[in-house]
Amino acid sequence: MFRKLLNIFSFFLVAIRYRNKQDPFKAFARLKGNKKLPNASKGNVLVLPIRVSAVSNLFEGIYSYALALRGYQVHGLFCDQFLRKCDNVTIGRNFPVHCALCKKESDRFGEVFAIKKHNYGDLIEKTLELKISNLVMTYEKEDLLHLNYNGVDLGKHIKSALMRHLLSSDVDLNTHENLAREYAKSTIFSYEATKALLRKIRPKFVLTSHGVYSTWGGALEACIEQNIEVVVWARGYIGGNIIASRNMSYLHERAIEPVENWNKLILTEEQKERVRKYFLEKRNPKSSVDHVNYYRAINSTPTSSINEKIGARKDSLKFGLFPNIPWDGTTFSYSKAFPTIHEFLHETLIWFKENSQFDLIIRAHPAELNSKQERIEDVIKAVMPSLPPNIILLAPDHPVNSYQIAEISEVTLLYASTMALELAYAGVPVIQAGRSNASNKGIVFEPSSRDEYLDMLKQAAARKLIMTRKMKDDAELYAFHWLYRRHFPESTYSHSALTFTHFNISSVDDLKSGGRKDVDWFVSKCESGEPFIYDLS
Repeated sequence: MFRKLLNIFSFFLVAIRYRNKQDPFKAFARLKGNKKLPNASKGNVLVLPIRVSAVSNLFEGIYSYALALRGYQVHGLFCDQFLRKCDNVTIGRNFPVHCALCKKESDRFGEVFAIKKHNYGDLIEKTLELKISNLVMTYEKEDLLHLNYNGVDLGKHIKSALMRHLLSSDVDLNTHENLAREYAKSTIFSYEATKALLRKIRPKFVLTSHGVYSTWGGALEACIEQNIEVVVWARGYIGGNIIASRNMSYLHERAIEPVENWNKLILTEEQKERVRKYFLEKRNPKSSVDHVNYYRAINSTPTSSINEKIGARKDSLKFGLFPNIPWDGTTFSYSKAFPTIHEFLHETLIWFKENSQFDLIIRAHPAELNSKQERIEDVIKAVMPSLPPNIILLAPDHPVNSYQIAEISEVTLLYASTMALELAYAGVPVIQAGRSNASNKGIVFEPSSRDEYLDMLKQAAARKLIMTRKMKDDAELYAFHWLYRRHFPESTYSHSALTFTHFNISSVDDLKSGGRKDVDWFVSKCESGEPFIYDLS
């Protein structure tokens, strides 16, 4: 295969990748030197990078080595070019080149961070590979997204992988049937390879990222079935810091976190001020409090001319709607009432078309700028090709930003977004149709059905949907918890826009027990099964 032939040139691909930036693997190798690891007396731990791409997996590498220094044998599962489709490449990117580069980086990753490598091809026998390939071909294409394999729901991971690959929430199986079948194979292969490795090494716990899509999602289901604890980590927007959950993606876990984890907090004035300053700075288009700032390239308009800029009626009651990136929102934020953002928009647009005395202002997500992914405009046109005058759609680069729209809105509407917490903290009523970190916290209005959603719109139109004092107070408490207790610093190294810059340790000895409090904290949480609530700040 062409992608495997490219392995010959993988050394040059790595050289090209790091030609103008630091190579984190080389840098760590220098820190490590010739130091020996202790005997693996504590048992096995499994990490599931599956694929490797520089900073994206550096967190796993650092903590793999920290675990090895504490006496664990760390094992890793890697694709090693077994899969024909994986979650490393989206539409428009060169799969053969990325595949060859991933294999080379995986080899370096395992060697540098002392991870014992296991590959899909070593764990899945040819007979099982053929059996799975044949099985996938027996399904009708419409059933692939609901595929149940040995009693395990893998269809949701197949669907999320397709949406990630296509950068679209609208998966046309007539056009992408072959792609869907390949991702179905990838999901089942990931499930089977992980299950085989779990039986072989029986790890104390598993460390992985994402918890969804064909690779990590399939692997997660195997761990759950085998009753092996899984720590799922991710890099949050807030300062680029880390957030972790157990046995599910943090994007799902955040919606069901017990309120007891935060609602008894008593904040000091200093802590309240810390929250206030964060949200205030986040509204600054030049802000760097988050490691991603989508408004930096947009010149915002003065507040005094908003109505004129957006073409809204001066005296109308206004509703602001702030949609997710469609595929991203559908993957992580679906609810029972509104399984897709399409259904949410359909109900919303119809209501405002029938109630033309109210203005609906839809502000497209600024992340849609300069992107090949599906835009909210595409979804809206599919639902309602021609919008009435009272429904105003603002482009992703429009000079009026979401915060300015919220300021003139009676109520804001979201499918699911971290902006729900920001708005609730600011005292702006939020009707949220999907699930986010604000879900089940008592700080936003959450309809349990479409009828209840429509009833909430009627209440808002009558100015009867009002945040209580308790909702506002709880929003402040939860905001502190979310910002500073659920996120913890990725302090062992620094990066800029996911480009590695340098390590913040002088030696690998800093990763030993007692070397750094934050490293000890994360390892202890992995070992103990306690919630990942950061208490060192």
